[in-house]
Amino acid sequence: MTLPPDIALAYVKELSADYRNGVILDADHTLLAGDAQLQHLARALLENSETALEGETTNGKVFAERSPTHAIVITTGPFSLSRVVRHDLRQALAGMGAESAQETPVQRIPHSSVEALLEASD
Repeated sequence: MTLPPDIALAYVKELSADYRNGVILDADHTLLAGDAQLQHLARALLENSETALEGETTNGKVFAERSPTHAIVITTGPFSLSRVVRHDLRQALAGMGAESAQETPVQRIPHSSVEALLEASD
């Protein structure tokens, strides 16, 4: 059984006390679940990367994980634990049918992109 995208995003939200906002996109970066305001920023963030993404400012953090079929991008407050959040995102991807939930190298998100996503989350 696989989780529908809205349930997978709710799962991530329940696991993180510092969760602010998030989206799940399909392989074509079409919104499947979450806040439509984040869709375009998340799409732009994902277009130039094939790896996991993470960035932070003093105001919060942004995380992105992907599988061949889905991508999850979330924003959190500044106190979230990076390894824990990335693990939770990989588990949500696995719940939606990803073949592997193994950790991948993390690429840093530019400060300006983090700020834009955090602003859109508020």
